[in-house]
Amino acid sequence: MDAARRRFLSLLALGGVATLPRAKGVPSQEDVLALALAAEELAREVYRRAVAARPFRGPWAAYLEAALAQEEEHARRLREALGRQPALRFRLPEVFQSPILLLRLLESLEEAFVGAYLGALPLLEGEALRLAGAILGVEAGHRVLVRQARLELQDPLLRPPFVANDRALEQALSPEGAREALKPYLP
Repeated sequence: MDAARRRFLSLLALGGVATLPRAKGVPSQEDVLALALAAEELAREVYRRAVAARPFRGPWAAYLEAALAQEEEHARRLREALGRQPALRFRLPEVFQSPILLLRLLESLEEAFVGAYLGALPLLEGEALRLAGAILGVEAGHRVLVRQARLELQDPLLRPPFVANDRALEQALSPEGAREALKPYLP
């Protein structure tokens, strides 16, 4: 797992740091949703800064705006499910003026979001499970679109296969792994 993904996963866990059990055990549905909300708040902040920086024009600028709206909706729905909103602040790298650096951060984050939601599915039930599954699908779409942008810009750090839909299966992440990766993004 690369350093950016580990850092992101640490950030993802921020919302669950206070609520996830420290002892080995299964986190509650509320703990998992709090972790998901932290991830969505992070995504919202990254996309907000990306839209404000305007590193792209045309379709990729429209993508950033649409993704921001989607992340805002995810966060809103998770806050409703939890009945609260955490006060989170993030420390993000200065990548918003460089299209390739921004896309690398976004792909790393979206990959971690997909893995975290996939790992959370067995811990959820009812409406929380449906919401997480619905968000997972959108995050996977974001990851593919960001990878496509990196391909179009010919990012030299890309690894084969050189296609946007580069996965047959996504990899699930545990809440514990997400918590560890979240730490570098915290003030």
